[in-house]
Amino acid sequence: MLLRRRFFKRVSLMVIAFTISFYISIILFGDLKVPRVMTMTDLNRCPACFGVSVCPELYSNQVIIESNTWSSMFNTKNIFYGYTKSNRRVVMKKLAHNSEWKAFDQQLCKNFHLKRNCKPMHLLNVSNIDDKLIKLVEYNLSKPDTRPRKGLVMCPYAYSLFDFILPVLNSKKDQVDIVNIWTMLSINPEPIIFQVLQRSHGWPIPAYGGVCGRVEVVAYEGEPLASLTHVPWHRKLKFAKKILDAAMDFTFKHDRYRFYLMDWSLDNIVANEKDDITFIDLEDIVVLDKHISPRSDLPDWYQRYARDIPGPGFTFSIHSMCKHHLSDHNLWAACYILIGDEDPFLYPLPKDVNASRPHLDRLLKECLNGEDRFRTITKLQHVIDDMLMDENIIGLRAGVR
Repeated sequence: MLLRRRFFKRVSLMVIAFTISFYISIILFGDLKVPRVMTMTDLNRCPACFGVSVCPELYSNQVIIESNTWSSMFNTKNIFYGYTKSNRRVVMKKLAHNSEWKAFDQQLCKNFHLKRNCKPMHLLNVSNIDDKLIKLVEYNLSKPDTRPRKGLVMCPYAYSLFDFILPVLNSKKDQVDIVNIWTMLSINPEPIIFQVLQRSHGWPIPAYGGVCGRVEVVAYEGEPLASLTHVPWHRKLKFAKKILDAAMDFTFKHDRYRFYLMDWSLDNIVANEKDDITFIDLEDIVVLDKHISPRSDLPDWYQRYARDIPGPGFTFSIHSMCKHHLSDHNLWAACYILIGDEDPFLYPLPKDVNASRPHLDRLLKECLNGEDRFRTITKLQHVIDDMLMDENIIGLRAGVR
């Protein structure tokens, strides 16, 4: 009887402790009246935020966060998943760690020469904020190889930024919009990139839902390729072709800008059930304006820059690619994740492929180490297209060598 009483006493204490901890978590991480997703937007910090375009949908419960309390509490990456009312899965990202946001807020008043206890709303009265945008971009360009960079690298001249951000601004170009732009450039320029390059225009990026406070909402586009290394080899070949296509698109497709991605990784490329690929992390990017009038500081502007950094590993020179109107960086980076020295996605090639298509291996190596990647990648695209129509290739099973 004594043991039974002790047992029930212990269980009761555990239940009470769990109940207390649950309501503490509600107080700290949630609100019983406000939709739960709104508690992570930090709207009180606006306009030092990304904007409010999707706030009505979040506040009216059009987007429901997935009910996984523990992952929400201990989510160090600040990435959350949810569903719309139409059952479309979405990703909600704060685009920075809590420590980065804390440091940003601590410097906010100092950056604008305001009183130490200033409020974010005071930023609506500051002047010369355009100069601050330029200085942010100039810093990134003058110290491009330092990590972590403070935001977007716009080159070769910082003034191109004003034309670049036009799709993000409303027609009135209100001060609040400029402060939002400054915040994104300071923390993470991804919402800007997603509004300049749009999935509806054929770019392999997530469908952009909007922003609310310090949260970005985009469509969930699939699983990372890093978790799909076990799939049949012909599917890998299909992904490889689309990665090469994307490298060419980011380099050539836009009428005015080239987009050089600095973080090519199988973790940052996802695939859906239709085998479409999407680049989900565009924080670290160099945007080159190819329509500038070069000054005397760009003597080699009209020459192509071919990666000339010897040795293994994912290395590159932002300074060099920004001094030329065209660089093969994206092409080399795409080939690097396919056959480079860090978990190459396509290697080893199946024995049947090596025997019947020996030129595939040769072209892949030329793309990685050759001198004319533009010519090589065009040949490579044609070869892979032909292989993807070959029943013998499509019939290869995972694990066949």
